[in-house]
Amino acid sequence: MPYLGLIDDRKVIPPQVDDGATVTCPVCSGPMSVVQSHKRGTAFISRHFRHHDRNQNTSQRVSGQTTLADLNRPGVCPGESDEHQKMKSIAYARLEHDFPDASVELESGVENRIADVLVTFDEPQSPYGRGIAVEAQYRNHGKDIETVTEHYLERGFSVVWLEEDDFTSHDVDLSGILTVWPYALPDRVGTEGYSDVIRWLWQDKSPRVVMEIPIPADYWASFDKSGEWITVAQCRLRRRGRAWATVSRSPTGHLTFQLGKKEFGWNADSHRVTVQVERSDCAELREFVDKLQHQGFGSERPPEKERDQPWHDLSTAWLAGSPNVTAWLSASLSSDGNVVLTLGKKHPVNTETVTVQIDRTAVNKLRHLVDLLERAFELEYG
Repeated sequence: MPYLGLIDDRKVIPPQVDDGATVTCPVCSGPMSVVQSHKRGTAFISRHFRHHDRNQNTSQRVSGQTTLADLNRPGVCPGESDEHQKMKSIAYARLEHDFPDASVELESGVENRIADVLVTFDEPQSPYGRGIAVEAQYRNHGKDIETVTEHYLERGFSVVWLEEDDFTSHDVDLSGILTVWPYALPDRVGTEGYSDVIRWLWQDKSPRVVMEIPIPADYWASFDKSGEWITVAQCRLRRRGRAWATVSRSPTGHLTFQLGKKEFGWNADSHRVTVQVERSDCAELREFVDKLQHQGFGSERPPEKERDQPWHDLSTAWLAGSPNVTAWLSASLSSDGNVVLTLGKKHPVNTETVTVQIDRTAVNKLRHLVDLLERAFELEYG
């Protein structure tokens, strides 16, 4: 999705262009129009540009909204998106959607401090205060984060620092907003005297009374975890815990492997699949992780022209599963070159799958998790 256009040779991003206006593509010099922010199913699609010729080809199929398939069609100009400008544009669109009654501005100031995006409320709102200042960090960590954050909070503005990993191609995760409320409490420096509670604690007390009180058996029974799910080990595959892999012991005493993720947005849904594993799966998973390292991020990664589209399978580990259940863990390359893990299990009636995008840091985390799984089998079964 293009996020950069030209008007009279001046670079602009979607929030700076009115609906119905035409801009020029800096790549192919073709005309582009503005697509408003909208929902596609459960996904939020931020305001962006679209080539006029693409609009004509797809209007009957998608009511004027470009599909992901259109972006990958041969001969279609992908446009250009300066990454920092794109981050600001997506953040602007998301905030405008989430706070429709607020004022949302690009590069607006709070007492000589310029924020990339600034949300301002007519009246202070809990817990955000007067508004929200957004700082998009793209390969630039020169700002004094502590000083800038304190500047906004002291003036009643919440603040959020966004990095590349907080963004998808069309949305942003704003769950990391640092709100004003904790910093609105009055400063107690310089106060004098002691509270009534402190004075009471200083008083002489009666002699200590010692009594033996038997603890009910029900209390000790509450520590019995044999009927509960117990987490053995867990690793985060994405920042802020948005994707994870977990090894657990089920109430029936079996060891299980789980892959899960949390969607973007406020109160987003979580998706997870859990499969039963056996000791033989340790070797299968270890071989899978080795192939993932070489084929997904190493020298054996297939060049783009040799990949199947839209998904290219890299490797699959077939797990022992359980009676009447087939389980597997696979790695694939998506159409945009990202490495994706899929954990699935097939019942006689239905199939469950969960898909998680990872980067190269996940390889060592998964390898360590397999080591812990193998150790768990040794401790559980000798």
